[in-house]
Amino acid sequence: MKKRVLMVVIFLILMSVSSFAVKISVWQVGFANETANIIKDLIAEDFTPRTGIEVEFSNYAWEGMFNKVLLAMASNDTPDIIAGAPDHLVEYGVRGGVIDLKDIAGEERVRAVEKNLYPGTTRALNFRGNTFGFVQSTGVIIGYYRTDILADLGMAKPETWNDLHEILPKLQAKNMNAGWGYGGIGSVPQYGSYMTIKQAGGNWVDGNNFKSELMNPESIQGFSNYVELFTKHGMPKEGGVSFQMFRTGEWPVLLDISAFYANTYLGAPEITGKWEVGLVPGTVHADSTVSHESFMGGTVLGIPQYSQYKKEAFLFLEWLLSDEVQSQFVAQIPERIPGSMLFSGNMQATMSLPIPQEDKETFYNQLNVSNPFSYFPGGAAVTRELEFAVHNVLQMGMTPPQALEVAHKSTESELSRKQKEYSRYIENITK
Repeated sequence: MKKRVLMVVIFLILMSVSSFAVKISVWQVGFANETANIIKDLIAEDFTPRTGIEVEFSNYAWEGMFNKVLLAMASNDTPDIIAGAPDHLVEYGVRGGVIDLKDIAGEERVRAVEKNLYPGTTRALNFRGNTFGFVQSTGVIIGYYRTDILADLGMAKPETWNDLHEILPKLQAKNMNAGWGYGGIGSVPQYGSYMTIKQAGGNWVDGNNFKSELMNPESIQGFSNYVELFTKHGMPKEGGVSFQMFRTGEWPVLLDISAFYANTYLGAPEITGKWEVGLVPGTVHADSTVSHESFMGGTVLGIPQYSQYKKEAFLFLEWLLSDEVQSQFVAQIPERIPGSMLFSGNMQATMSLPIPQEDKETFYNQLNVSNPFSYFPGGAAVTRELEFAVHNVLQMGMTPPQALEVAHKSTESELSRKQKEYSRYIENITK
C-alpha cells in the first residue's frame, strides 16, 4: 500500500514538473526537411539540455507563408518565433504583429547578437528605431568565372563593368558570352537592376520618407548600366540554363545567386580547379573608389506580439544565431545532405563552410558590402514597377529614362496610397 502511494506521489510530482516546462514553437520557412532536421537535432543535443526549454519546430514552404502569418496574427494565435523575408518581418512589425526585440532583451543583448550578423540585413530590420528581427540565412548575387577559359584567351576576371565591356566582344567572337542567372532578364531583373542602381549611388525608394528616387541622375545611370548590358554589349536576352552554360564554358562569366555555388562545386567535378567565385563587377566612382555592392536577401526570425514566451524565444534566438551553433549548422548540411549548402547570416559561420578558403573570403566580402531593399509599404506592388521598366526598354523600345519615368510615377502613386493606409501604423511604432 505504501509503495503504491509513493508511486502516485512520484507520478504527481513528475506531472507537476512537466506541466511547468516551457515549450516554445517556431515556424521556419523555406528549408528542406533534412535541413530542418539538423536544427532539431542541435536543439535536442544542446539547447534543451542547456536551458530546459523544449522547442516545437515546424517547417513551411515560402508559398502562402506571408498570409499564414497574417491570419495567425489576426486571430492572436501565433507561434513564439516566425521566419520570413526581411521586408516581411518589418511589415509584421509595422502592423504591430512582431515586437521590437529591444523591448524584451534590452539594447545591449540585441546589439550583441547583431554584431555577429551581416550588416546589410541588420540595417533593413532596424526600422524607425525598432529592431524587428535577426537574419538567419542569406543569399547574394555574386560572380562566377571560368578562369581556365579566360586565361587561355589572355583575360583576367573583370573587376569592373568597364572590364566586362572590354572582354565581351572577344568572348562573343569565340561564340561565348557572359550570362546572368538570378537577377537577369529571365529571373527577377528588378534585383539585378537594383544592384547597378545602388552601385552608381542611386536608390529605388527612400525608406524613411517613402519617396521614389528612380529619377535621380545616379539611379538613371545605374539603370542604364544594367539594360545596356543587353542592348549595347550583347549579353544574351534569352535565358539559358546557367549550370549547363557555365559548365560547358559557353558562359565563362556568370552572375548568379550564391546558391549556384553548391550546384557547381558539388555537381560539376570535371571543372574543379577551372573556375573561381569573385565579387560582382563594380562601378567606378569619380574618386576612383569601386562599389561592388550587390543585392542580398535571406530568411530572418522575429518574435510575435502574442508569443507566450518572449524571453525564452529570445534566448533561443541568441543560441541559434551564435557563432558556435551556426558554424556547426552550415558544416553539417553538406555532410548530411550531399549536394547542399547554406549561407548563414552569421559572419563567422561563412568561414566554417567546407569550401576553399579563398572562396569563403570572397563570399564574406560580397555579403559584407551588399544590401536588401529598404522596407516601404506596398513593396510587393512597387517591386513589379522596376521589372516592368526593364521590359519596357528591352521589349517596348523605350529609352532608360523614359522607362524609369513610368516606373517612378507608378511608384509614387502606390507609395502615396499606401502612406495613407499605413499612417496609423507608422505613428504607433516611430521612436
